[in-house]
Amino acid sequence: MNQPQKLELYREYPSADEPEIAQKIIRLMEDQMAKNFPTGRTLRDVHSKGHGCVTAEFIVEPGLPDELRVGVFKEARKFPAFIRFSNAGGLAKIGGTARDIRPDARGMAIKLIGVEGPKILEQERDEKTHDFLLFTPNVFFTADPGGFYDLMVALTTSFPALVWFLLRHPPIAYALLLSLRIYADLLNLQYFSAVPYLFGEKAVKYSTKALSRRISMLPSLFSYNYLRERMKERLAHEGAEFEFMIQFQTDPYRMPIENAIVPWDEKLSPFIRVATIKIPPQSFDSAEQLEYCDNLSFTPWHCLPQQRPLGSVSRVRRTVYETISKFRHDRNGVPRREPTLESFRLYTQGPQSVGTGR
Repeated sequence: MNQPQKLELYREYPSADEPEIAQKIIRLMEDQMAKNFPTGRTLRDVHSKGHGCVTAEFIVEPGLPDELRVGVFKEARKFPAFIRFSNAGGLAKIGGTARDIRPDARGMAIKLIGVEGPKILEQERDEKTHDFLLFTPNVFFTADPGGFYDLMVALTTSFPALVWFLLRHPPIAYALLLSLRIYADLLNLQYFSAVPYLFGEKAVKYSTKALSRRISMLPSLFSYNYLRERMKERLAHEGAEFEFMIQFQTDPYRMPIENAIVPWDEKLSPFIRVATIKIPPQSFDSAEQLEYCDNLSFTPWHCLPQQRPLGSVSRVRRTVYETISKFRHDRNGVPRREPTLESFRLYTQGPQSVGTGR
């Protein structure tokens, strides 16, 4: 991606080929989803293995300075929230998902409920929800969407093709290698937005970090779904908390908007806590709850305009996420709807109250 020699803080530099790249990614993902799920339920193209959706409170910190009082952080208040935890990778085989012991990145998708104000996506303009998407790496796998498309082609072609691609693209190989890890407990991790977002008139990245200091060891015997089982066991007896933080862009060269593979140095700009996430003890893994969770859609573009995504990866994601979500829901014969305070309340009451048509 060509960028001007002089970069400015908070500014984007779109490329003319982004719509074409978006369509290429969509065609590739739809072909793969149709191939991997010729019959039965169609799962997500990535983050296909969800461990479950837990309910939470998203508590905006009181007394924030004016520069931090933007969008959902404008006032000190509590939002109900769904949080979907997932493995970031795709499929291990046709019709199935990978074992949790497989090295991978992990995802944390947050959906706030009760957020007033028009949203960016026209078809969801009047919905009262707002999404944050995070995963364990602090950078994206590639610098731009063109690189992501090339990586996806290599991943879906053959193992030799992937090895050859990574040998020719060392930064991507390094980012991918760092992301592939084995984790013991999803509730003890730090997650990152990896890409920047508008924050009023500035640019930030997001991060959530577990507040627990407990050290979780890997199990001696690895079941297929041990991450869900461990989260179920823990939330049966105690809750979990995360701090939600933002990191301001302070240098347009060392903290770029358009190059998603470059980490933003925390020494240049430390993360600032703006909210606390409290996950109470609960049950979340009934068949009805898991189906409801799988039918939810999360997109970084489902947000208030003053907190919209920035950069080429996110601009392409807008079209890709919207199209692929519709493709998946249509194949499953399920309407795509945003949750409400009422559906949130029903979800917390147990499997007999959960509607799965979302």
